[in-house]
Amino acid sequence: MTAKRVYLWCSITGMTIAFLVACATPPKPAAVAASPAVTAAPAPTAAAPAPAKPTAAAPDDLRSQATDLRKKAFDLGLKDVLPGDYATAESVYAAGISAYAVDNAASGSSFTDAIAKFRDIIQRGLPMLVASEKRRASGLRDTAMRKKASDLFPALASAADADFSKPAASESSGDYETALAGYRASAVEFEVLYKLCDAANARQLLVSRDLAKWDPSNWSLAESKYASSASLFRQDAHASDDAVDEAILRYGVVKDTAYGYFAADRKKASETERDRAAGIKADIAVKDEYEAALALYAKAQSDDGAKNYESSSAEYDRAATAFAAAYTQAKAKMDTAKTELGSLDSALATAEAVTTRTR
Repeated sequence: MTAKRVYLWCSITGMTIAFLVACATPPKPAAVAASPAVTAAPAPTAAAPAPAKPTAAAPDDLRSQATDLRKKAFDLGLKDVLPGDYATAESVYAAGISAYAVDNAASGSSFTDAIAKFRDIIQRGLPMLVASEKRRASGLRDTAMRKKASDLFPALASAADADFSKPAASESSGDYETALAGYRASAVEFEVLYKLCDAANARQLLVSRDLAKWDPSNWSLAESKYASSASLFRQDAHASDDAVDEAILRYGVVKDTAYGYFAADRKKASETERDRAAGIKADIAVKDEYEAALALYAKAQSDDGAKNYESSSAEYDRAATAFAAAYTQAKAKMDTAKTELGSLDSALATAEAVTTRTR
């Protein structure tokens, strides 16, 4: 082989080997462009907490003051004297209660307003209330005097009058609470006084008609309460009032019991007169009079059934009188008829005798 051919063969062989090596080696991957870095969004910054409001203390003192004034106004009876103002104060007070421990500032403001309103009600209402109670006590005094309290209970009436004059000084000086208490106490005394007069009159009726014997138990209790009321009058007017109320009640029971028995007795008497009148045919001889008596008897029975024994007793008595009158009139007619019949018989006998002699 010539040198030229050897060179050519070596070149071709080298190129072939290079080609084969190149085909057997995997290609290098292409360079990937780097992704831009993603920047994370900054987390939202939490808002700084607002400074806490200072919490108002519970308005306990204001609540206590408002409650006390509210009770005082109610106990005095000012709810009825100034109803509109009282209702407004109540509403404000209720708002304070609702806001308590929820919004103490608002609650305290409401209680402060309620205090002012209740104070105003008391200040304006007390003089009005004093004037009203004074008039009431005076009216009860007039009632007691009309029932002769000065005659029946002179010492008690004099003491009650002295007590009634005392509150005037307090009223004049502006001490309305003391004046109010005084007039209210006087009203109780005069009320007891006129009730004692009623009890005395009820007692006198039972004594005058000897009715106590029909119910000795209630009579004894009534007497005890009556005496107790008079003795308690100066020490405890309220206890005296309770005692006289029971005395009046029990005197009434005695009267009803007695009249129940008495009515039965009067009914029997009227029926005796009725039967006597009917026995001589008064219902025929004097029909109108007899029927009028029957009407009175029927009315008495009606009241008797309703336990109105006092009225029924009186009506039975009137019926008995009417039946007796009917009997008298019927008997008079009968006697007249008998007399006339006797005269007729005599005339007939005389005529018959004359006729016999002439024959």
